[in-house]
Amino acid sequence: MASLKEDTSKIVAPRSWFVKIIDKDHQKFDVNITCPIGFLFDVIFMVLVDKSDYSSTNIFMNTRQDELTFSLNNSSIQKNSFFCPVDISIPVLLEQYDEELHTLPLSSKETQDTLPVTIHRHPPSLYRLDVNLMFTSEKDLIVFVRAKNQLRVFIVSDWFLNNEFPFEFPSASSVKCMVLCTCREQRVDGSVWITTTESHSPVISFKTFFSVMDTYRLYDLAIGFGKRKGYPNMRPIQYFYRNKSKTYFDKIMIQLDGEMRPYLKSNGGEQGSVLNGRLSGLFFSTYTDAMTNMPGPYSHFGPIRLYIQSLEMFNSECNLYFADFYCHKKRHHVTVILVPKYSIDNEFCCQYLKELNIFRNPYLCLRVDCYGAFSVMANMDVTVEVFYTDTINVRTALELQYGFIEKSQTIGRGYAPPSGIPKNPTCTICNLE
Repeated sequence: MASLKEDTSKIVAPRSWFVKIIDKDHQKFDVNITCPIGFLFDVIFMVLVDKSDYSSTNIFMNTRQDELTFSLNNSSIQKNSFFCPVDISIPVLLEQYDEELHTLPLSSKETQDTLPVTIHRHPPSLYRLDVNLMFTSEKDLIVFVRAKNQLRVFIVSDWFLNNEFPFEFPSASSVKCMVLCTCREQRVDGSVWITTTESHSPVISFKTFFSVMDTYRLYDLAIGFGKRKGYPNMRPIQYFYRNKSKTYFDKIMIQLDGEMRPYLKSNGGEQGSVLNGRLSGLFFSTYTDAMTNMPGPYSHFGPIRLYIQSLEMFNSECNLYFADFYCHKKRHHVTVILVPKYSIDNEFCCQYLKELNIFRNPYLCLRVDCYGAFSVMANMDVTVEVFYTDTINVRTALELQYGFIEKSQTIGRGYAPPSGIPKNPTCTICNLE
């Protein structure tokens, strides 16, 4: 199959492409592809069929490259792993080539209709591709996916596209995806389809979820960062605090009967976190000034600051989990999840995160003195953020005086963007390799 776009403004001279194929026995085959007609090709797509069992392997080459080499390692191909009405489509694993050979297709600059595509992610490792429209006739939808050093392609022939990806992605990886919507024009020699590209999606980038092992590796990075200063700088804190707008707190007091309710975590911090869009909670800060033992007078998130006594939220009836280690510019942050025991949220965290001992860990812990009194200790070498998964009644906290509100000055935009702020992807300290 070849996806092409007609250009009537000029005649294009015939072109040739060369594909070198190396099989599992290291035998080399040279394939010479010639374009005898006046079309600009977006991509050349080939299906190699093994007639012994009628399995097949998909190969495509971007027409910006005149020559491409493929190594077909049968041990890495699961035969008949995906079926579509056109062919039995098997993803092929490419060897590690230079990055420019892994560009996605479509070199044409002419305007084409934009194909609306959404990627739905569900932990631990389910990814669904959704074209958000219904076609008036059957189309061949060619999906190109690049993850790490792998470039894959599959075809769906239907009136719509709402499919899971037919292969697994590596965890904690950046993925780029593009979809071409094509219409068949003719068939040559009973095996080669010529199609016209009618529309295509933009290049869609997303991050695959962290596995539990990846979360443990991120925790190890955080521990390694902390050890550079010797013992963790743990200090007692009396309050957790949270800054928001006046409108936010007015709504809580007037419309919600004083209840500050958890809401879904945004995509802030690590983009591959299983918490993003899955776990509801409320962010609180712990960092205090070494001289005053109080938070700084400024906030990025709003002019109204709510303080809640830390022991009202953090006690022996809670579990604690490590969730994230990241930075935006200079200072590093650690996110911990504070969740009531025996709750559904605790089951979620237990499945995907690293549990911390609430009495002994380097970020947030309970300390008991010789008289049996509890206090909360927080690490000041990093900014420890607490994501609390339960509802807090602000009115009750103010009335019983285990909480209070004060004004603070805002800096920057003065609020958190709804989508969150992603971590710095270039930091060599808090990013997995």
